[in-house]
Amino acid sequence: MAKPPRRRGREQAASKRSINPLKVVLITGIVLIVLMVGALLVAKSSIDAWLKGDAFRDFLVKRASIVLKSQIEMPELKWQGSEIYADSIIARGYEGAAISKLSLDGVRAKSDGVANRAFRVPDVRVNRLDMLFSEERVERPQVDSEAISEPPAAPSMPDWLKKYLPERVEIDVIEIASASVKVEDSAGQTAFALNGVRTTVLPDFRTNLWEMNGQGGKMSLPSQPNIEVKDFALRWKGSDLYIDQSAFGIYDGAYVNGSGEIHFGEGGLMDLDFELSSLDIDHIVSEEWQERLTGTVFGPVSMTGSAGNLVYEGTLNVADCEVKSLPILERIADYTKAEQFRRLPLSEAHTDFKKTGSLLELRNLVVQSDGLLRIEGSIDIDGELLVGDLQIGVTPGTMRWIPGAERKVFVKDRDGFLWAPMQLTGTLSEPKEDLSGRLIAAAGAAIMEDLPSGLLNEAQKILGGEEGAPLSPDAIDQGRKMLDLLTPFLKGQ
Repeated sequence: MAKPPRRRGREQAASKRSINPLKVVLITGIVLIVLMVGALLVAKSSIDAWLKGDAFRDFLVKRASIVLKSQIEMPELKWQGSEIYADSIIARGYEGAAISKLSLDGVRAKSDGVANRAFRVPDVRVNRLDMLFSEERVERPQVDSEAISEPPAAPSMPDWLKKYLPERVEIDVIEIASASVKVEDSAGQTAFALNGVRTTVLPDFRTNLWEMNGQGGKMSLPSQPNIEVKDFALRWKGSDLYIDQSAFGIYDGAYVNGSGEIHFGEGGLMDLDFELSSLDIDHIVSEEWQERLTGTVFGPVSMTGSAGNLVYEGTLNVADCEVKSLPILERIADYTKAEQFRRLPLSEAHTDFKKTGSLLELRNLVVQSDGLLRIEGSIDIDGELLVGDLQIGVTPGTMRWIPGAERKVFVKDRDGFLWAPMQLTGTLSEPKEDLSGRLIAAAGAAIMEDLPSGLLNEAQKILGGEEGAPLSPDAIDQGRKMLDLLTPFLKGQ
């Protein structure tokens, strides 16, 4: 009678032993994984739907509005797989914005999705960028600042999923096929312009410091020729542009390397330093002087100020320089019978300069032809007007054919030259100097002093002087006038 209970107990024990704990764990794990994958798929689907909807476009507009302090116009975004395309994006600056207007055409971006609450974009390509810096601004709308800072979310999205939505955008690199930048002054005139430059931008949205590297295109500055852009490396932050390195080509074969700063918020205030090389002197002198000077110019040049008030200064050196057909040199060649003065090769030619408006100031001017001539001094050129204060040095014996030149005019001995002062006046097209007249006067006085005493006394009577008295300055001046009649003799004719 006791057997049935034992059988039931054995059946219950066998049933308990048939439940495998590992199996339960595996089944539970699989169920959890399925649930997690399902949740991730649902989350991904929800986030993808959010990214491809108007909510994400609104988020981008609001974030860009905060970063650029601008009114943003962005059309519907088009998705092609993991790429986003926009026909155009326009930003119009509010008060306090660095830019007045920014236009992007043909924008294509690759998406890496959302990670660490950031929408990751490894690469952006732009067909054309136009950036304008001016005083023009649009009125800022009255909106809740807290509403701007919150990323918009779809109303149907669960709260646990909203915390995975992006709160910022991270872009690794922006490639621009053609970038143009223009800076206008308060009068609306162009102070600086870059056009058609291929540009690579490395943006940092946390510090708002953007690094830029570019090649090709043209740069324009007021009253300057178009400058060919070779390459440059810039940093842009707010309204300040820092030029770390740049290389440009100007005219034919000339090069400029430069660095400096441009502060767009101050009307395009510039502080730039350049190194000029291989510039044909014909490009910086007037047409009248192009036939008189040859050579190539090089040296450091700085540019400071703003549009309409730029100041250029630096040091210009001229290599392979030759001077010809200069009236003063032609006269010296005639008087000295030294034909080398007519076509004068220069072993040294350099000057410090400063150009403010129409005024060009040349200081520490040095021009030398070895074994023949050296010129030192300063010249001011205001428009066409010419004023100069120079010292002319000649090697001893050069003026031996002009009576009295080395006794009365070139009287200072220094550095192997005999020196005489010379004043420049007149205009660039018709320069005048006072050295020729003094040479003729000195020659007249020397000739008259060397005349036999009887003949000299007769000459003094003609000039109104007393017999035996030294010649007065007036008499010498009259002698100079008389000596004009002897010019053929002085010229060796």
